[in-house]
Amino acid sequence: MKKVLWVNPSFLDYRIPLYDELNKLYQNNFHLIYSKQRVPQRCIDKIESVLKGNALGLLTEKNVSIGKKDGFANSGISLPFPKGLYRLIKSVKADIVIAEGFFQFTPWALAYAIFNRKPILIAYERTAHTERNCPAWRRMYRKFVNLFVDGYVVNGILTKQYLVSQGVSENVIFTGAMCADSLHLAEKVKMIKPEERLFFKRELHIEKKEIIYLYVGRLITLKGVAYLLDAWKEHILSHPNDHLLIVGEGPLFDDFVQGYGFMNSISFVGNIDYSRISEYYAVADVFVIPTLEDNWSLVVPEAMACGLPIACSVYNGCHPELVHEGKNGVLFDTLNKASLLYALSYFHSVDLELFGKESMKIEQKYNPQNTARNIFKAIETVAEK
Repeated sequence: MKKVLWVNPSFLDYRIPLYDELNKLYQNNFHLIYSKQRVPQRCIDKIESVLKGNALGLLTEKNVSIGKKDGFANSGISLPFPKGLYRLIKSVKADIVIAEGFFQFTPWALAYAIFNRKPILIAYERTAHTERNCPAWRRMYRKFVNLFVDGYVVNGILTKQYLVSQGVSENVIFTGAMCADSLHLAEKVKMIKPEERLFFKRELHIEKKEIIYLYVGRLITLKGVAYLLDAWKEHILSHPNDHLLIVGEGPLFDDFVQGYGFMNSISFVGNIDYSRISEYYAVADVFVIPTLEDNWSLVVPEAMACGLPIACSVYNGCHPELVHEGKNGVLFDTLNKASLLYALSYFHSVDLELFGKESMKIEQKYNPQNTARNIFKAIETVAEK
């Protein structure tokens, strides 16, 4: 059995079930290298429990940030200086390597693959929209790296289209490589009893609301929440019994609370522990994501696995795979208020339960088990060349 190494400096909870499945497929021959300075301790504990000694955390790393960092892609650059990374990569003696993106830890992974004549794949997520401001020097660097790469595992069709536009052969691009921690969340939602849901709704003062819309994410400019809140002021005039739950924190939290906190139809929950997010999925009726820029927003498949219809921005790279209009949700242009208002009111004329069931059905294709199989096939295809 081949020994596979994934070099990924940073990850969160959603990646752990995928790595677990890959380790099963490779009969405990799957290894992971990551930065202990970037990954939260809860995730370090989880990954060490799952992969045991195959999870190798880099202890020492310095980063130098250059340029403006406002959350948007290519608004700045972070230069890593990971002490001992190449030595750690070499110690695994991997037969094939997967690197996360073109930069960060990838140059060290690429050097190992070249010097030792091992195949290397890049896990990539960006789309033409997220890379619309990509500088020429960065594009040239990626084209240079591409000369040595054997394949790409990517989230969806929009990422594949972008890579092809940058000169990558479509024959070496494998889609279906992104998933959320969907099974875990879906099981937690199922365990919440009807009386518990009602009690939680009463705590939030939303038990008598008609449709409860949920947003989960950071409160930063690129997430487009300001446009959602502005449209909500008009939406609530036509649908006064609807409610909007905003879960998350960020630099815009105080501004949003000051500007909209007086509205009884909006609840700003703030930051919550990841272990409690299932409670909010359980009491919501519709999930809304107004992002201005996302590669493949993971909260969408999370919400779908929990049985929620989706109102999704067209600037979210996951929409071709996950949001099927007229079946499980609707798309909208965040920058067009009329489009956003239509999307919000749309759910008053559909069967929410039926849409929720369709969401669960669609999401199954992108669960950790199926995603691991997709990546396994990509690795085996590249290794056989």
